[in-house]
Amino acid sequence: MKRNTDSTGSSADPHHGQPIETAGAPPQAADAAVVLLHGRGSTARNILTLIDEFLHHGVMYLAPQAAGKTWYPRAAYAPFEDNEPWFSSALDRVSEALQVASDAGVPPERTLILGFSQGGCLAGEFVARNPRRYGGLVVLSGSLPGPETGQDRDGSIDGTPVFLGCGSEDPYVDSERVHDSARVFERLGGDVDSRLYDELGHAINDDEVQMINSFIEQLR
Repeated sequence: MKRNTDSTGSSADPHHGQPIETAGAPPQAADAAVVLLHGRGSTARNILTLIDEFLHHGVMYLAPQAAGKTWYPRAAYAPFEDNEPWFSSALDRVSEALQVASDAGVPPERTLILGFSQGGCLAGEFVARNPRRYGGLVVLSGSLPGPETGQDRDGSIDGTPVFLGCGSEDPYVDSERVHDSARVFERLGGDVDSRLYDELGHAINDDEVQMINSFIEQLR
């Protein structure tokens, strides 16, 4: 299923009008939701194939699509201004997906935000910028973006379960940034678990899938 906004993107809001692909429970039957954010060069439909590994009754899955298959054009660790307006536009699409869940009667505290690679960086930054209780945050092969992780983050995520999983020698993600990001979410009041895996590369493994499953089970 696909949900479209009513106009196409613009130079000021490049992701506006991109679809949100959906799967799982229909809105009228959903009691939990998962927002999935794909990586650079991938698609919403592609990341939705993950749900074959953790398909749960009563869970709505929402996957926004990035314009041009890219949430932001430059490296994740570049200054934020170098990735504007794409980054702010991408954050708005996450908000839109949460609104779709809310319209179905599923509040943020029963919604898991999950992202892989570029989508993982986006997921983490969205939660850090919009602190509150969420159903969970999963950052796979990613970290908080920007030149620094941001030691001056304010607010509280109020015990939100947080998982960061990454290869110890990921070619795109500095493992130290994963540790730094975990510490940021701990200071924001998250229940944080971070794991580095040898020989994983830039991919998702069975242990991470099991973690996602356990997070979804806690939503219901």
